[in-house]
Amino acid sequence: MRGSQMLALSWTTPVIVPGDPATARDRLWKAMLRKAEFPVEYVPAITECAILERYADGGFLRRASRGERTLVQRVFPDEAAGRIAFVHEDHTDLAEIYDQIGEDESGGLTLTLGLRLTPRATERALTESGYLSTLNADFDATLADMTGKLIEAAASFETPAVAA
Repeated sequence: MRGSQMLALSWTTPVIVPGDPATARDRLWKAMLRKAEFPVEYVPAITECAILERYADGGFLRRASRGERTLVQRVFPDEAAGRIAFVHEDHTDLAEIYDQIGEDESGGLTLTLGLRLTPRATERALTESGYLSTLNADFDATLADMTGKLIEAAASFETPAVAA
């Protein structure tokens, strides 16, 4: 595979948000927006994050530290699609990471963590043994960590019933 092709990978898990099922998706979305702005609370590998610029479309530019690397990402929230895209504006192997709310076949909520590799990283994934295994282990663990924290945050957005 040569040229500009990019490999896309994703991991999906069921999400059960405690509280009123009618508001579960909206509350999960609010938690995902919070994670986009404050990822240190949700993704253990991210140790620092700063919003550099905000845009009229609701998106923003952020700089995050992940281990020894500094990531610069343009964040694109799309509430209607239940998707937040993190487009890398630096020289990482990742072109884009995204979080996506979905539904399983029975109508239950799911959360997908996906990514697109740059053409260079796609070539590396196809030629270096262990590269995809390392990515899989990293993103599978990230999904597990962030899902628990997103569920906890979404549950905290529950509005208490008003007594009559």
